[in-house]
Amino acid sequence: MKSSMALLELPYTKSDQVSDVVLTPVSVILIGTTESPNSTWISGSLSGSSDAFVASYSSIGAPLWNLRLGQASSEIATSAVIDADGNIWVVGASSGSVVSSSTPTPSKILNPDNVILDQSTTTSTPMNRVRVWQISNTGVLLNTFEFVSETVISPKKILITGSNLSVIGTIYGKEVMQGFYLPVSKNGVFSPLVKIGSKSTQLNDAITNTDGSLTIVGTSGDLLLKAKTLSKSDAITLKLSTLGEVQQVARATLKNTTRVWDSIDDGLLQAGAVRYSKKTEAAITKFSALGKPTWNFRYSAKSTALATDGKNAWVTFVSSGAIKGVPSWKPKNPTPVLLGLGKKGEVVAPFTLTAPAVAIEANNEIGTVVITDSGVSFGLVVVN
Repeated sequence: MKSSMALLELPYTKSDQVSDVVLTPVSVILIGTTESPNSTWISGSLSGSSDAFVASYSSIGAPLWNLRLGQASSEIATSAVIDADGNIWVVGASSGSVVSSSTPTPSKILNPDNVILDQSTTTSTPMNRVRVWQISNTGVLLNTFEFVSETVISPKKILITGSNLSVIGTIYGKEVMQGFYLPVSKNGVFSPLVKIGSKSTQLNDAITNTDGSLTIVGTSGDLLLKAKTLSKSDAITLKLSTLGEVQQVARATLKNTTRVWDSIDDGLLQAGAVRYSKKTEAAITKFSALGKPTWNFRYSAKSTALATDGKNAWVTFVSSGAIKGVPSWKPKNPTPVLLGLGKKGEVVAPFTLTAPAVAIEANNEIGTVVITDSGVSFGLVVVN
């Protein structure tokens, strides 16, 4: 194991989060949410209970620009994608404001000073709005679009699909959890939301296929097409048409476990977790086609796994046991690791991280970028 060091540390004081990282040939762009009243690296001050933000850094960690996406309501940002024109499209969720009127004051009440009583109150809704922000490559906010959901909604991924955008994620009702697919044009016109699953389906990540369809991963305990659940909750991979029709379903399961895919990248590299009653394993699988694994590995872990595919495949998780191919690795305490993998999934470049990873991405120009979260700061790690 080699030790990795962050190029810079970005401190915070409240429950801040980085949810995604996207790369250009020369920059690293962080997408997340801040609850800190002020920040040394995000301009402005907190507007609602939470503000979405975007922050751009050079490949050597120099700050380029940042943008706070805060309003009076509370916002979060969860994912971003860059289009062919260099625009950054960010998706997240927000609460809204509801103004309600109280019972009018009876006219017979004595009011000698003619005081006007404000009989309206303003309350916040739950996070039931999808927000899509369009940002220039220099950090200028160009447009904001909004879709109002009937229930709490959690968008997890935004993608470019042809000339339009697609958002996938999960909606939450009373004792119900369903995946969703939401197309939106670059002019801010939302198509009808498509629900996936009946009561226990969660969608976490997706990639765009060459025919415009999507390959989506997550977890489900529902019947999907004719694919029945084999455990309480199976890791699922779906192929979704441009019309939102589920065309194929592949389930990954083990008896007496719950499984989830949290990450997918080009080339059908998928990563997630297998949870037993008393232990967790990080799961990494490379597929040749939907449901057809080329290789797979599971490691004793204290977290799920995240993966990205660049010059090599890379995976990160919190290791709590032996790692095949790294014979000297016997951690006394759970330790975050970053593993470069060869063509058969063998470990070719093992690194330790100073804190657990929350986002990972790679390209040919910069290399592999990992964002870590120590609980008090985000670290920007680059491995070439």
